[in-house]
Amino acid sequence: MDPENVYWLGTISKTRGAGCSLVLKLDNKISEKFYEMESVFLEIEGLLVPFFINIAEPLDQKNILLNFDSVSTENQCKDLIGCKVYTDFSDVIIPDEKKSQYNYLIGFTLWDHKYGNVGKIAEILFYPDNPVFQVKQDQKEIMVPLHEDLIIEIDLHKKLVKVNLPEGLLDL
Repeated sequence: MDPENVYWLGTISKTRGAGCSLVLKLDNKISEKFYEMESVFLEIEGLLVPFFINIAEPLDQKNILLNFDSVSTENQCKDLIGCKVYTDFSDVIIPDEKKSQYNYLIGFTLWDHKYGNVGKIAEILFYPDNPVFQVKQDQKEIMVPLHEDLIIEIDLHKKLVKVNLPEGLLDL
């Protein structure tokens, strides 16, 4: 699966009940088409692994109860907590002006070709027409414009966002 062609749905937040069910906490609004899907992809150790869906039921607007074919023990369920969940169908995601297609990058390292490791992306802030990465480095907080022209590469396996920042931006 090409990482460029997948869409982040959310993260497995916890187990639920005795039937090896998992709760998917959504980061994006989804359409009813989600409940017709046969599978999703979970990011495990930097790889997108397909999981076939047995049960997908809404719990509320932000959470979905999932049960997968290949997950049958409590330990298997617990191992999936924290995994990011993706789909390859763009029509499952309902665009939200306050959300970004880049939210899955939270927790990635921002790496500049000149400065090296800038820090970890802690959040994406949405200012009118100017989204920014909020990057944490030691005790410092750095705001970096989220602009496609600055992004060189997104490496899902290494959890790296490689950028080419303008001269002096990190000196502010």
